[in-house]
Amino acid sequence: MPGKRARRHFSHLSEFERGLIIGMKTAGWSMRRVAGQVDRSECAVRNCWEQWTREYTHAWRNGSGATRNTTRRADRRIVWQALVDTTVTRSAIRADVGVAIVPQTISRLLVEANLKSKHPFRALPLTPEHRQLRLQWCQAISMWTVTDWQKVVFSDESRFVLGTDDNRVRV
Repeated sequence: MPGKRARRHFSHLSEFERGLIIGMKTAGWSMRRVAGQVDRSECAVRNCWEQWTREYTHAWRNGSGATRNTTRRADRRIVWQALVDTTVTRSAIRADVGVAIVPQTISRLLVEANLKSKHPFRALPLTPEHRQLRLQWCQAISMWTVTDWQKVVFSDESRFVLGTDDNRVRV
């Protein structure tokens, strides 16, 4: 699969692969030959080798990424608010927490807490009595003739949401 190979080029190098790259480059192999051997891009091999020659280490560095704007306590408060009031909005949560965070941060925290939006349960499951009544109705209709069916009007129901609210409830 060509897509799988392309994705592998951009994944992180393992410790073993980093050691291989350093060993092969120390032995005098070219960047292209090393990249072909470990099935990685030449850019990844070059970055690994440059880090080795600059720092004499091939270990993955910590501290990358953006700094956190919320504390663990604020994170728990955001999740708690979503649990208590299922109709609360992200902007209301952000105003209550009092920390300057983007709405995507709130969404990410709620997804990490396994809180997702879904449609509320609208129909009750059928009881055995309901099933029996439906079966009787189907058996009665199965005896209809063509003239009986010509008196029936069929319609198609479609749901259109004109606003932003699609009646999803956070559960």
